[in-house]
Amino acid sequence: MQRYFLILALLTIGGSGFAGSPVPPLTKIVHRYIWPGGPAEAFAAKPKTLYIGGDKYSRVEEEPDPEKHIHGLTICSEPDIWMINLDGHRGQHIVDPGPTYVTHHVIIGRDAPGELRALEFGKELTFFLQHHATRLEPRVIDGVRCEVSEFTQDSYRLVLCLRPDTRLPFQLDVIKDGKAEFSIRYLSYDTEFPFSSALFKPPADITMTEAKASAQ
Repeated sequence: MQRYFLILALLTIGGSGFAGSPVPPLTKIVHRYIWPGGPAEAFAAKPKTLYIGGDKYSRVEEEPDPEKHIHGLTICSEPDIWMINLDGHRGQHIVDPGPTYVTHHVIIGRDAPGELRALEFGKELTFFLQHHATRLEPRVIDGVRCEVSEFTQDSYRLVLCLRPDTRLPFQLDVIKDGKAEFSIRYLSYDTEFPFSSALFKPPADITMTEAKASAQ
């Protein structure tokens, strides 16, 4: 699995539409991936922190990877995108060529079939409601009794588990062709995190180089 699978999935250059609010609501999501048969200590399973501010702002914080000397940070303040290695104090600056400027935080991937491309971090419950997902029996996961619903399309089956007190995501299971692809465990999910413009600016001690992005 490529190291930057998550970041490539999260920041899709060249969206559709633009939200002009200068201070949008901010959502902070701390989550980790669970891969079938994958070791819990693997880098891919380490928690990642995602900040989503409307359509314009995004920030992805990774845990340090001492073995590869990488500490990833990706910041998006459309049309500017910075991909940074905090370990080496270096990064790349990319300018979204437009013509529209929207960050997407896709979960399955841009090559997912049909409506599944619309499933994004921060919009999980909305996706399941809009697609009239089927309600299932409650499920207990690590001592948490969750409300459960599922949505199927083509070879995919998605199962969303919500905390009953907040009705916010606790776990999302992605199954393809009857086999578990991966799960996302939401360690925290805050839809009312205070907005700070400093989150969406690169650190001052980073040496930047310019990179060119292609419109998608």
